Amino acid sequence: MRFHFVLDGLNPEQTNSLLSIESAMTGRSATAVFNLKSLDVFTSRDAEKAKAFVSDKLGAFHMEPLEGLLTATGLNLIDFYHVVKGVPVVLKARPVVTPQ
Repeated sequence: MRFHFVLDGLNPEQTNSLLSIESAMTGRSATAVFNLKSLDVFTSRDAEKAKAFVSDKLGAFHMEPLEGLLTATGLNLIDFYHVVKGVPVVLKARPVVTPQ
């Protein structure tokens, strides 16, 4: 199963950011993003405190792939959080290929 962001009604900049995130996600980073969406990160804090909070909540197992995703997308944690927070997701199964 993969999840995809629902892009309906979003501005082009946010749509492009979300598509960039989707294309860079792997299994563990997708789980990390899904878990990050459920957190209430105080983005008014400085970046280091926000990162420490997220790292504490997600743990090293998910934080490592999330940091790789941040590097791949070029976003910092707070900008990344703002892009994904509140955007609904759809879970999708892999397409079934029928032999012909």
